[in-house]
Amino acid sequence: MGRPLLASPALLLALLASSLVAAPRTGAAQDLPTLSGSWTASPLTEQWSVAAWGEACGPRPRPQGAPGGAVQIQQQGSELSISGAGRPWSTAECWEQMPGLARSKHSASGNARSWQTRCTTPPNDPRRAVVTTTTQATDTSIQMVETGQYQFIIQDTTCNASVTRTRTYTLVRRAGDAPPAASAPATASAPPAAASAPPAASVKKLAPSRTCDAPGEPARLEVTPSRKLMRPGERFQFRALVMDAEGCALPTRPTWSIAPGPVASAATVDPTGALSIGADAGEGKLGLVASVAGKGVTVSIEVTSPDRYDALLATSGLNEAGESDEAASVTIATGTIGGRTTAGEDLGRQRKNLFVAIVGGVAACLGFAGLILLRRGRRRAGGDLEGPASTGSAFGERGAGAEEAPASAGAPLAEAPVQPAPPPRGKICPTCGERYPAEAMFCGKDGTQLVLVN
Repeated sequence: MGRPLLASPALLLALLASSLVAAPRTGAAQDLPTLSGSWTASPLTEQWSVAAWGEACGPRPRPQGAPGGAVQIQQQGSELSISGAGRPWSTAECWEQMPGLARSKHSASGNARSWQTRCTTPPNDPRRAVVTTTTQATDTSIQMVETGQYQFIIQDTTCNASVTRTRTYTLVRRAGDAPPAASAPATASAPPAAASAPPAASVKKLAPSRTCDAPGEPARLEVTPSRKLMRPGERFQFRALVMDAEGCALPTRPTWSIAPGPVASAATVDPTGALSIGADAGEGKLGLVASVAGKGVTVSIEVTSPDRYDALLATSGLNEAGESDEAASVTIATGTIGGRTTAGEDLGRQRKNLFVAIVGGVAACLGFAGLILLRRGRRRAGGDLEGPASTGSAFGERGAGAEEAPASAGAPLAEAPVQPAPPPRGKICPTCGERYPAEAMFCGKDGTQLVLVN
């Protein structure tokens, strides 16, 4: 009876020692930093494996995925709520959202570092799907892996496929943490830094814009940010502003294009300036060009892998979102913001106008000279045509004078103007002047050969 009583204090001491040993572990678990804060998500990748898929199954499954980007994570008890980079999601659910799929099992660690969720279709559903989502977290990284098995029977055709989805989240700033230490000294010593290292001429702060009732012609284009750090699979919306010479914002949209380069084939840009990097893109530099009225500005993008993103971000001089706080700008027309000036023609246009004026003047002179020569030619041609008539007129005047002269001198032909000459009868005798018909050959008086009367 006594021995059990002696054993009881020993047992109590053992229990007390074990509680003392366990106490620091519990405290360590409770001292884990929160996972709430700003994170960046990598693109969601999908890899499908099709075992059987007939024509009745419809289109074969293909990778869909989702773009990466900035996300906000809220730690609510032992679960995480994530918003951004596609759509909201929680560690208490599966990423798959197939109709009819519901959560059937879920487990979460007490220190909010491990989760597993199982989702299935109802037993009476001909579509059999089992999806398991597993999430593992450290203080600075979260990885989600989801596997799914799908088996349907449609029109006596079996459709069987499986998928694996993966995504990684990287911490940017934990909730409650102060900005990076490098930002405070930079703010305190802002005037000396600005004085010692002025920004480049082609890159300057985004100019303030204003709305005007009657804006002028486009005079300036600004694109922000001027630099951007991106990972494969991400999508980013660049912002462009077109202003007139007074700084009034215009509705003009620039034309976007991708400059040739090693990463250009893996990037696309839409008309709004949204740049998408392919998930299979390699690392390298990329240039995005925005242009208006033939004038363009190029912003610089550096594509890097998720593993090197944090290291490059720390040394790039960009903000926590991987963006530059400055805008790239280009002048579209002559004139400056804030000054009412008129855009004049450039030297090339003046030379062009001068050349056109000279050519036009020479052409006018040649045309005038050609017109004078043509008129002279016509006058000469007219004189040649009127020459015989004038000659005939002169001969007529002389004939009249010849007729009048004998009349005044008492010549026997004074009556010729009164009585017209008899019409010729064909032939005449040169000796006696007797006229004969055209068929007569000799004079009937003296036998002289007749001649024709002209």
